[in-house]
Amino acid sequence: MVKHKGIILSWLLLIAAGWLLYSALNPGSAQPKQEETGKTIQLILRSSKGNYWQNVTMGAQAAVKEFGINLHISAPADEGDIDTQLQTAIQSLETKPDAIVLGANADSAFEPFLIEAAKRDIPVIAIDSLLTSGEIASYIGMDNYMAGKRAMREMSEQLGGEGAVVIAAYSKGGINGGLREKGIRDAVKQYPGIRIVDSQFCSDEYGACQQAVRQMMDKQQIDGVMSLNTETSIGAALELKRRQAGERIKLVGFDSSPELLELLQENQLQTLIVQNPFSMGYLSVKHALEAAQGKAVPERVEMSMELITEENMFWLKNQKLLFPVVQ
Repeated sequence: MVKHKGIILSWLLLIAAGWLLYSALNPGSAQPKQEETGKTIQLILRSSKGNYWQNVTMGAQAAVKEFGINLHISAPADEGDIDTQLQTAIQSLETKPDAIVLGANADSAFEPFLIEAAKRDIPVIAIDSLLTSGEIASYIGMDNYMAGKRAMREMSEQLGGEGAVVIAAYSKGGINGGLREKGIRDAVKQYPGIRIVDSQFCSDEYGACQQAVRQMMDKQQIDGVMSLNTETSIGAALELKRRQAGERIKLVGFDSSPELLELLQENQLQTLIVQNPFSMGYLSVKHALEAAQGKAVPERVEMSMELITEENMFWLKNQKLLFPVVQ
């Protein structure tokens, strides 16, 4: 059964990779089917790398085809490069877009941008990370604080309510990482048998995250690891695999990637908490267009969090979530 599921996973990943390559080589395929609305949307992502942001882009391009708009996309190579993303956002105002979709990697740093956008009557849709330092038309994303609390609940269930846990955090995790960790630390008070005994930050390379988890495991006996994003989850799972401890030590992580799905199948982690980046990208462009047209848009569109396990990753609804090109 495991071998059979591994073959299915390989085919799904191949299809997804093929579609991304096709889209890159055939940009005309993303052109609107409808008449152009004349509206231009600027999409500013947190990173140009990673499966997550690629899926956000695919969702945005789906909206382009449906609604007939002009979409410009930009992103720094490094997710933690706040200065470059902020500079890109400020420069985008000079191109006079009708609306801006922003997946910011910080909050307070973007206050000057949000103030200037408001002065110019350019609506801003925040995605993935909630912005509170200025005016936004809408936020589209999950409640990261509640996701942290849900992750701790899942860990407690995996450990039977008792055990020592460490946190692998991302040093550039910004808004989301901080909220997830706060949710975890607040929620642990509800589980007296669970103890958080250590935490470490790591960089955006999963090798460094593996080393951080290794250092924590060398210092003390632990029963579980909670990782807060893709890189920390991969790093933690690889270290558990190296120690052949994937079944004994439980791992609850965030986000999804081909590497994580393979490690999930190998039982090197038990649960991934994910949201739907494809839908996020689609809805962000849809609501950005509506805001640009002067229509009312919801102040908050909360994306549901899904718990992905080895048992449910091939359910139809989860296939659409993990492999959005497979419909």
